[in-house]
Amino acid sequence: MGFTIKSSYALRALQELASSSEEGTEKLSLSEISRRNNIPRDFLEKIFAELREAGFVKSLRGRYGGYILAKKPEEIKLKDVILKLDSPMNSYMCLKSKDECEIDPFCAVKYVWLKLYNAMLKELGSMTLKDVVELSKNIKHNAELLRKASTPEILGDSG
Repeated sequence: MGFTIKSSYALRALQELASSSEEGTEKLSLSEISRRNNIPRDFLEKIFAELREAGFVKSLRGRYGGYILAKKPEEIKLKDVILKLDSPMNSYMCLKSKDECEIDPFCAVKYVWLKLYNAMLKELGSMTLKDVVELSKNIKHNAELLRKASTPEILGDSG
């Protein structure tokens, strides 16, 4: 669909910062985020430079420095993060230009891509980093319930 791994890594890293903050750990180092999420550190450094420039994260310098969220998770829209880092669907010539299609001025395919693009942006615009954190908690909770439900109970002596 035109998303790159860069957006995925950014969202995972931001989720890590938000979840850690909720658990009482305000700042994390890039090394820690990289290790926990299996993201190449050098690439993560470049992503965080863009996230910092866009105002999503703040860096804390010094020996015990790291990164913190610059905004509350409920204030960070996924759409804003993705559009800062990627140009989703920009690989489609139809969407690069606001002009009519060069091949066919009555091209219906352009309108299909525009409809899909607008629906995607609308959905991403309705989701925040807080939603991702909550979704993660729900997934982990349900996985734990499923694991427990499939573990046979140890039966005690009946007697």
